[in-house]
Amino acid sequence: MKAPLKNMIAVLAGDVGSRAISFLVTVYLARILAPSAFGLINIGLGVLGYLTLLNSPGIQVLEARNAAATPGGMMPRVGAILSMRLFLVPLLLIMTAAVLALTGTPAETRNVVLIYAVSLIPMAMSLDWLFQGKEDFRLITVSRLLNALLYAIVAVLLVRSAADVRLTGVAFLVGNWAAVAYMGVKYRSRFGVPPLRWDPAAWGGIMRENIPVGAAMFLTQSVTNLPPIAIAMIMSNADVGIYSAAMKLVFVVLIMDRTLNALFLPIATRYATWKPGEYPVLLSVMLKTMVVILFPLTIAAIMLAEPAVGLVFGSGYEEAVPLFRMLMAYVVVTMLNSLFVCTLMAFARTTDYAIVVGGGALLICVGVFAFTWLLGTPGAAIGIAVGETVILLFLIRKSMVVTDIPSWTTLLKPVVATAVMALTGWALMNQTRFIGWGLIYQTPIIALCISAVIYILALTLMGGIPREEFRYLKERLA
Repeated sequence: MKAPLKNMIAVLAGDVGSRAISFLVTVYLARILAPSAFGLINIGLGVLGYLTLLNSPGIQVLEARNAAATPGGMMPRVGAILSMRLFLVPLLLIMTAAVLALTGTPAETRNVVLIYAVSLIPMAMSLDWLFQGKEDFRLITVSRLLNALLYAIVAVLLVRSAADVRLTGVAFLVGNWAAVAYMGVKYRSRFGVPPLRWDPAAWGGIMRENIPVGAAMFLTQSVTNLPPIAIAMIMSNADVGIYSAAMKLVFVVLIMDRTLNALFLPIATRYATWKPGEYPVLLSVMLKTMVVILFPLTIAAIMLAEPAVGLVFGSGYEEAVPLFRMLMAYVVVTMLNSLFVCTLMAFARTTDYAIVVGGGALLICVGVFAFTWLLGTPGAAIGIAVGETVILLFLIRKSMVVTDIPSWTTLLKPVVATAVMALTGWALMNQTRFIGWGLIYQTPIIALCISAVIYILALTLMGGIPREEFRYLKERLA
């Protein structure tokens, strides 16, 4: 097996495995805790997400690149980065405590946020960026799985009721320390102990190099970190818990997006570099194939939203059902965005990418607060979906500069077939209004199966199943 394939398998195994463990412990916590306490966890994680980005501006991207280009353990550079991040930790923790106090944050929320913020200490010592640059993805996979596993074990042992919500932050801290200790031991055995010293000149140089990318990353992470904070400020902690339950299911679906990026970006780069004239064909085939698969899966997720939320999170989270359905629009747009992001990156249009994604992320920030204020919790879902749609339109426009974009007419058949499937599913799920027979109404899976058969028949009759396109992609992905 060749190294790139091994790396891809390692990355996917670590990502899927750690996400699966984290999802299971999230389900456990959501069932043990009330929506209000579950919301506190996600507020703490949202604040910690922003603190991590402030503590490590752009380092995950640029320093990973530097590690790839530099032989050895980069001892002086690693020491400077670690010492700078550790110096920033107490400043960020003091700032967080001050903001929470000045804004009159309730004591329970303040305590949970501060407990989660303490995880900034081990995160500041993480060397995952270096091992990523060194392409030691197996080590990264082990550290991620260790982190998720320890977090899950400690959370299950300590958290028994809503009164134990603070202990979830302790469990999260244990998982992070385990991952950092593992990477630290591996680094020391290979390269030695990095020097930690007071060096403001080196810190300033690192900041100047990394802040531009860090600023863009700070904005783009708002889709994950901002909505819980905005909902907590405008609505309540219980509303945060409801929104977060829907978003956890969305993150499971978005594993497809990460897989798409891992598979498509190397192929896109090769074609853009060596066969730019053939790139429009590749993009057209990829887009059509993705629409044929993604659109019916979206309808399926919407139809199964109610039983899925009930099965995973139990009673008390019924309001997450419409939110999950709204957020599926964000999933569709995000995956379409990935195709055009890969296109811009393949053609080395990184400036265009940064401008579009950074500007769009800023729009999402404004939209989340505005729509949440106007419409409540559903407004947060609408805000990120609208923002992602605007980003998609600009990504398409920028991509048109470097290559030919497929005509929308190539997608007409799968879109029509999807519409037929959606109407069929809606009619079956609401049939008691018309014929009074409730079998399929009570079993959404049967309604989904019938709708899926209708979709395949409609697509076949219109000649919309891209057999040649599937064969084309299979040859290139293999």
